[in-house]
Amino acid sequence: MCRAECRASVGNYREGVTASLRLNQRADMVVRVENGSLHHVEFQTSNESGFALRMLEYYAWLVRVHRDHVVQTVLYLGREPLRMPHVWTSPSMDFRFDMVNLRELDAEALLESDDWADNALALLAKGEPARVLEVVLPRLRAMRKDDQNWATATLVLLSGILGMETVVNERLKEVGMINIMENKVLGPLIQQGIDRGMEQLRLQQQELLLDLLSDKFGAVPPWAAEQLRDASFADLSNWARRISRATSIEETLR
Repeated sequence: MCRAECRASVGNYREGVTASLRLNQRADMVVRVENGSLHHVEFQTSNESGFALRMLEYYAWLVRVHRDHVVQTVLYLGREPLRMPHVWTSPSMDFRFDMVNLRELDAEALLESDDWADNALALLAKGEPARVLEVVLPRLRAMRKDDQNWATATLVLLSGILGMETVVNERLKEVGMINIMENKVLGPLIQQGIDRGMEQLRLQQQELLLDLLSDKFGAVPPWAAEQLRDASFADLSNWARRISRATSIEETLR
């Protein structure tokens, strides 16, 4: 009897580890810079419960794969005030990473930088996206072709976080540049990144709404959890707005 229970427990544990590894392979950006150091950048659009623990899981997986220390930075893009801690502690561990709230950074300061990465991130900072595009598009046109392709792809990918990729592509056409999404090599890669980002947004919204429902109404029944799991990002957003005035889970998810 004990052997059967132990085998079941080990099986469940292995399934949990496998699921965790699959999650950790979805890190947003991992790069090795010129000085040889390895950097993991994560884009976060909402306050996620247990986020620091997820960063720890990313760290463990990346170190296992690359056999090197990983500098971790979170760029927070959410509209709500940042409430997530940048540390996870236990009796035996004090794990920390950097957290930058892009919404509090001045877009103009990023536009003044000579680094294109700073210029592109200005699209997500505090300021008007139209103003950012007015500055960065002429800089794009002045780049060498190889650099231009990479820089344009970066801009379109970041615009996808804001749901502005269509607007950005139209502006690229207006200034006589190619529609990067029509490029046979870069287009599918960028679209894959946008789709992945939107799915991450959906999962984050799903977890946030699950927390809100449980905080307000208590335990979330299986039927509601299943409805959340299968919902689109638009449905989840509508329900999140409705929960403040709803009196039950049924009314929220109708």
